[in-house]
Amino acid sequence: MKLDYILYGFGILFCLAGLAYLAAQYVRFLSEPGKLVSLLLTVALFAFLGKYFEDLGW
Repeated sequence: MKLDYILYGFGILFCLAGLAYLAAQYVRFLSEPGKLVSLLLTVALFAFLGKYFEDLGW
């Protein structure tokens, strides 16, 4: 049972690493206002996820 959680954790970690790599490659081609908007959206996403997991009790 615990092995399943470890495998899910690794899957989520690799997924986030892949998304971070793709985002880093994409951001190189954005203008300065585009980079600012991208940063703000990322902060909003993590704030939303933090609030969601806090409500779940994590």
